[in-house]
Amino acid sequence: MCGIKLPPIEESGDSDIKTILDVDPHFYSLVEGRPIRSNKSISKYKQDIRDIALKKTLLGFLKDEILRITKEIDTERKIYNTTSKHFDEYQHSFDKFLADDNNKTIAIMQKSDNLAKELSNQTEEHKQANFELATLKSKLQYIDETFQILVSFQCFLHKAAPILWQEKHNMNLNIEHLEIITMETDIFSEINKNIVKERLSKYPFPQLYFESPEQLLHVFDLLEKQNLNYLLVTEELNTEKNKFLKSLGFLKYLIHKELDCIQEKVKETDEMISLNEKREVELKEAFFRILDKEIRHLVSSEMVLQIFNYVEFAYEQIIAPNDANLSSLDMALTLEMEYNNLMLDLSAFDLNVIKTIEKETYENEIKEMKQAILANKLLKDVDKLSKRLKSSYEPRQ
Repeated sequence: MCGIKLPPIEESGDSDIKTILDVDPHFYSLVEGRPIRSNKSISKYKQDIRDIALKKTLLGFLKDEILRITKEIDTERKIYNTTSKHFDEYQHSFDKFLADDNNKTIAIMQKSDNLAKELSNQTEEHKQANFELATLKSKLQYIDETFQILVSFQCFLHKAAPILWQEKHNMNLNIEHLEIITMETDIFSEINKNIVKERLSKYPFPQLYFESPEQLLHVFDLLEKQNLNYLLVTEELNTEKNKFLKSLGFLKYLIHKELDCIQEKVKETDEMISLNEKREVELKEAFFRILDKEIRHLVSSEMVLQIFNYVEFAYEQIIAPNDANLSSLDMALTLEMEYNNLMLDLSAFDLNVIKTIEKETYENEIKEMKQAILANKLLKDVDKLSKRLKSSYEPRQ
């Protein structure tokens, strides 16, 4: 078979397995004597081997499942038997318990029924007591409210009585409302009669000025007439009130008119103030512009400073030192006065003498200038000589 070793086919040792012949003995009788086609295909043989192995595996799996299910059934059967046994024991014990305690149970149930009946009777008694209590409380509240109404009527009649009678009897009817009987939560508690008497004693003894209803009607008639008189007076006062209101309206009109005039004046004043403020701003700008340009040029320009220096120099040379920090104008006026004085003094001298002195002055100035030039030249020569001497003493390199 082409050198391929196939697994041997094991024969089943189970003799209980039935075949087709056992089921139908005439199965091969239909093909008896016919030639059987030979099958030499190796792939078909392999496929048959695979199918056989698969069938055997499936058969083993099914047998395992059958064994597992059988084992579970046996286990459940054992549990069922044990449970049935325990149930029988418990049932027997419970029946025995019922048989032993039946008399006690009957006695307890009878006692429970008696207690239930007693509770029902007490509940009915409690309801009846609550009904009676509510009835009594309602009656007491009705008495209390009636008493308070009567006290209010007494107060009304007392106030309707004349003032002299009120002052004579001096009854205090401004009493706060107090309950005559205070109901406690405990229905079996005893009512304190002393407290009830004490609360009733706070109310004054009833005293009335009126002996018959006609007197009260007479008082009401007088009050009606008095009210009518008050109405007439009120009408007269309303007339005066209307006149006063008209005058008040006219006065308000005048005041509003004056206020409008005052507001107009205030508005005009505000406009004038705003115009003056604008004018002030413009004048300030013009002033600072002039101060920055014209006055600054007149005060701190180079020519002005030179003139001030010249005037101050002439003042200090001719008059005196400027310790008082005089202005250029003051110093110029002083120099002018000094010049005028000098001119007056010079007018008294001979003109020829003045010319001679002037000539000598110019000659002296020329001599001084020449001497200054010579001194300057001599100073330069001395400087040159000093430099040469200094260089002669320096070491040569």
